[in-house]
Amino acid sequence: MNFDLSEEQALLRNLIEKFAGDRYDPAKRLSYVRQAHGFCPQGWAALADTGLLAFPFAEEWGGFGGGSVELITVMEAMGRAVAVEPILPVILMAGGMIDKAGTDAQKAHWLPRLAAGEAMTSLAHGEHRARFNQDSIVTRAKGSQLNGAKQMALGGSVADVFVVSAIDEAGQAGFFLVPADAPGLTLRHYRMTDGSIASDLVLTNVPGERMAGGRAALDDVLIDVRLAISAELIGLMAMMFDATLDYIKTRKQFGQPIGAFQAIQHRMADNYARMELSRSQLYRAAATRREDATRAAAITGAKAYISANAMALGEDAVQLHGGIGTTEELMVGQAFKRVMLLASLLGDSDWELRRYEALVAA
Repeated sequence: MNFDLSEEQALLRNLIEKFAGDRYDPAKRLSYVRQAHGFCPQGWAALADTGLLAFPFAEEWGGFGGGSVELITVMEAMGRAVAVEPILPVILMAGGMIDKAGTDAQKAHWLPRLAAGEAMTSLAHGEHRARFNQDSIVTRAKGSQLNGAKQMALGGSVADVFVVSAIDEAGQAGFFLVPADAPGLTLRHYRMTDGSIASDLVLTNVPGERMAGGRAALDDVLIDVRLAISAELIGLMAMMFDATLDYIKTRKQFGQPIGAFQAIQHRMADNYARMELSRSQLYRAAATRREDATRAAAITGAKAYISANAMALGEDAVQLHGGIGTTEELMVGQAFKRVMLLASLLGDSDWELRRYEALVAA
């Protein structure tokens, strides 16, 4: 495998690094998170101006058709910056569903606007009793009327339209576009662990616009989302490791830096191994072709492995910083909260490991 980025891929990474370098430090990030929707609208507009929001979409819809390498390049850089802009829920999750499951008219209407930062969308699929089971859908569709409840729609507070899953009268899973101001739709917004906003939906005879794709489209999108989560976790791990390494070189105890103690050195060596082994799993998963039957298993296994190692590294980073590591004054504390969310998004490491075993057996 060639791990060198092409000129275009390197440009993507450099765009995010420049964006983050100009806009991010612990205090600035906190100010963004504390805004009404958990991020700064001016930052989102700045990302749109660079063209970066268009990376996963086809050229005919205003994008440039990025693949797995572009995906992990963007999301790892976002993780290293501990960025709050909602690329994952808006562009990759909900935008991905419109791309994979939408009609041509729906794609033509929404994808160019998403790429330009002119519209926002949210995937409303999770339900209370389902927990991590993405196949469990209780919400029902009778014709175009939807009834049910959805839980934890990420980015729901800014969505112009929701992508809502429901079981139709034939017993098949389908997806519907529901405007945020649709009659009969009730929304409740709340903060997640990392300060981002999620929404619960209650749908009472809500009119929806049927999309073309079904369960297969969702499975395809969620595999890409798992890869994106894994890449963002790698970026977060790298950020926390580097910050901790700098800290143990300057924090003194008994007249010398704590990094001089062998026990601390061993822990940092273990964390470095966790990070690099996780990165190898990410690259292995990203290298599988879309038509490869092992792709879903490779990405699911990578997410299980990376999630567990990101949690372990994050816990160590916080502990080695001492009491201040638990505060929001340091980026390490803010990064660990993001790790806690991502490590359990779609499924925690135990759930993903069981899913990996099932995929391999199949």
